[in-house]
Amino acid sequence: MAANLRRGIELTELALALRLAVLRQRKPECTMKDVMHEIRLAKEQAWRPSRS
Repeated sequence: MAANLRRGIELTELALALRLAVLRQRKPECTMKDVMHEIRLAKEQAWRPSRS
């Protein structure tokens, strides 16, 4: 179980680093704070009721 948790954390770290790299291609001054803000906005949008 500990190995699975470690692997999950590693994958999360890699995904966040990848997203940061993508954002920095567009805007080099982006930080991890920007990544977390983007994730928070996406989560909020996903939980909004559909308009259809």
